[in-house]
Amino acid sequence: MNLNYVREEFEQRAFDYDSLIPRLIPHYREQHDLILQLIPFETNANIQILDLGAGTGILSALIMQAFPQAKVLAFDMAENMLKICQTNLSAFGKRLTLQQGNFAEADFGSGYDLVVSGLAIHHLDSAGKQQLFHQLFQSMNPEGILLIRDIVTGATPKLTEQYEKLWRQYMKASGEDDAAWFQNYLKEDIPSSVEEQTKWLAEAGFADAACHWRYLNFAIFGGVVRK
Repeated sequence: MNLNYVREEFEQRAFDYDSLIPRLIPHYREQHDLILQLIPFETNANIQILDLGAGTGILSALIMQAFPQAKVLAFDMAENMLKICQTNLSAFGKRLTLQQGNFAEADFGSGYDLVVSGLAIHHLDSAGKQQLFHQLFQSMNPEGILLIRDIVTGATPKLTEQYEKLWRQYMKASGEDDAAWFQNYLKEDIPSSVEEQTKWLAEAGFADAACHWRYLNFAIFGGVVRK
């Protein structure tokens, strides 16, 4: 996967991304609600958070609203996404830090109590995902929580085909050109199955590596750091 191509695509999509994404992703807002429910920290906890592939900052904003002492590093490869993120989240002041880069290669720091990633890791191939999971494990504090929301494949090719057909029906019913978006998906994305990725998380050292929610080819999964 040419991540420079992906970056250029997201530079262009940044300005209408927030209104577009619920028409492409089933249960998009419900996924945010579940991610917040899966964060086990006390409301007033002083936690350090990495939002990997933060985009326009929707998830970062929700987390900082729910945890008013939390600080977030919003990491994304698209400059325009981060510009909109900075504008959208300006009320949080110094609680927000921005970093642009390719998370397949860049150093995104360490000392995180929570790492979240929404619809980003599927741009990496299998080896890239495994390398990233190892890097994330090393970057996190003991008892840290990893929560990933992403596009995934089915456990079998037949299931993948069925899920993709239903996904296209959703996009079409939302008024989108499902054929065009599906071609973009085939060109840009390299999803892996939930089963593979929870296995890779466990191999990287994460405890309780599991899928928390799934609908067709979208899932929320993650693990806990116990060092």
